Amino acid sequence: MKRFSKSLIAIIIATILMAIISLPDSVKSKLPGDPVSEWIKEQKVTLGLDLQGGTQLDYRIDLKSAIARNEDGDDSNDVRIQDVIEGVRTTIERRVNGLGVSEPQIYLSNVAGEEHIIVELAGIKDINEAKAVVGKTIQLEFKEMKTEQDAEDITAIQTNADEILKKALKPDADFIKVGENAVTSDGKITFEQNIEKFESELPAQYKGLFPNMTAGEVYNKTVQGSGEYMIDAGGQVAEKKTIKIVQFVSSAEKEKTETTDEQVQASHILIKFADVDPETTRTKEEALALATEVMEKAKAAPDKFADLAIEYSEGPTGPKGGDLGLFGRGQMVAAFEDAAFGMEVGQISDVVESEFGYHIIMLTDRVEASETTKMEKSYTYNEISLDATPDPWKPTGLDGSHFKYATVTYTQIGTPQVNIQFDSDGGDLFEQITERLTGQRLAIFVGGELISAPNVNEKISGGSAVITGDYTLQEALQLANDLNTGAIDAPIILSGQYTISATLGDNALRVSLFAGIVGLIVLILFMILYYRLLGIFAVLALIVYSIIFIFILKTMPIVMTLAGIAGIILSIGMAVDANILIFERTKEELNEGKNFTASIQTGFERAWTSIRDSNISSLITCVILWSFGNSIIKGFALMLGLGIAVSMFTAITVTRQFIQTLTGTKLSKNTFLLGTKEVKIINK
Repeated sequence: MKRFSKSLIAIIIATILMAIISLPDSVKSKLPGDPVSEWIKEQKVTLGLDLQGGTQLDYRIDLKSAIARNEDGDDSNDVRIQDVIEGVRTTIERRVNGLGVSEPQIYLSNVAGEEHIIVELAGIKDINEAKAVVGKTIQLEFKEMKTEQDAEDITAIQTNADEILKKALKPDADFIKVGENAVTSDGKITFEQNIEKFESELPAQYKGLFPNMTAGEVYNKTVQGSGEYMIDAGGQVAEKKTIKIVQFVSSAEKEKTETTDEQVQASHILIKFADVDPETTRTKEEALALATEVMEKAKAAPDKFADLAIEYSEGPTGPKGGDLGLFGRGQMVAAFEDAAFGMEVGQISDVVESEFGYHIIMLTDRVEASETTKMEKSYTYNEISLDATPDPWKPTGLDGSHFKYATVTYTQIGTPQVNIQFDSDGGDLFEQITERLTGQRLAIFVGGELISAPNVNEKISGGSAVITGDYTLQEALQLANDLNTGAIDAPIILSGQYTISATLGDNALRVSLFAGIVGLIVLILFMILYYRLLGIFAVLALIVYSIIFIFILKTMPIVMTLAGIAGIILSIGMAVDANILIFERTKEELNEGKNFTASIQTGFERAWTSIRDSNISSLITCVILWSFGNSIIKGFALMLGLGIAVSMFTAITVTRQFIQTLTGTKLSKNTFLLGTKEVKIINK
């Protein structure tokens, strides 16, 4: 036991403890349910996107507004734009962290001169939820009413449409790429591909075009949209104006299935009471008594139902005998609908109460659901659509880039509202805007949606504003939370979505581990066969190295990737390389006839400088790769750097402690086991 130093005993105990935590999950699951065991079970290796499967989202940052704010040519503009990019990245990071995704990877990328943010979500299940949260543009904007003519805006949009059309009409143009590049974050320009509609469903402006077009042809003019309606700023229904660029893809004869839902025809008698109609003095009890009386008369003489409706019904259909005509589900209030669809033709219901009063219902007809099929020409096309609807608002220059935070407060009557606070520049700008717009409306937009457009009564100082509306407390809290976590400095547009299945990730992990295990076995055999007893100690140190590394991976917030596995395997080779330097130096000393203790001492001392210099140079390389590489390179650099640090400890400290256990034993003099020559001993 004297040969087992305190350092070696400490290494053995620490290795055993780390080995327990590093056990496979299938083994750890059998541990008891005490708190310590539960903590051990929770320690797992976090797999990256390429191993676990998941989704990669590629977002393009729309820097148009940021560039527009900085077009004075100042050298500091680039710095301010970089601040906007970093602000967007930080916002995305907060959003993703809110999803609860384990160790997401978020990094910037420059693609063809455009700034992109890449979001890697390993193991994410609900990708639609992830896209909704990550990509939502909670852009805060303050706008004022326009005073100039809308025709100028429409002309600008038409000019933009003509430019896009020119690109699409080029002989080598890819219409899909033209459409994707034209899309704007504010939804003013949208692109939709492979739209498929039957001829009877086509927009009117396309019915005369497509029969005369060939596959892949782009119509050489812009098309005015029609038949679309919207609610304008005044709450009125207005026509939505669009300018469209279309590419015909194909046409084919297809079966068109038309489904007719179940419908019923009924007549009813409505008896009202004061609670539902202030003009009626009848109480609810009196109305129920009258309705019951009428129901009994109707059931006694069903053929007189229309006459009873004319006499008693207080609804608009009373003069027509109560006939409601045919109707389907969803057209009537729930209580009335449930009663009508649950009856047989000719049956009269009991008294049915709804929000309009008491009803007596008679079912007069039923049309069962049906399905008919016929052949009709189907058209497929791609479409770029530009929204040319006049916008009554124009930007004031005050937006989310001036935002600090939002809180929920309450009005004097206790209704919730959202208070927003601006930074110093935003506060000054808000004061100037409210002074200029006193007596006019100032509109607040969140995510492109008009939230409120209050009148400005006076100049507002202090850098704060209030968003009011018919909010519940939950809605106000959600809006404040969205602003705090997503008042994004510049809009983002989803440019690509790439899904890696768990099967592919599992296969990649399995193949990588197999390659690593094969390499490790070959390395172990080489060390034992060539260095014999010293090789066995190197293998033991390698086992300690592996346990320490797995322990680090399971307890530290590190994501394991394929590139990381490559870094680990390379660091294993470097760990053995250090042992080889030490063993060769030691063997030189033993072959010169020095005793075992002196040879070990000298071997480690002479090998140390080579080990130190080579590992430091490798660590410097890792730092450079980490600083300038992308996420894949960073994963490789991190694992290689950790591996080098751990390997230096195992090669210098652990291996030395193991070898020193031979001091004074017969094994230390066995030239075969040590792989040395038979020489005459000079030093004893």
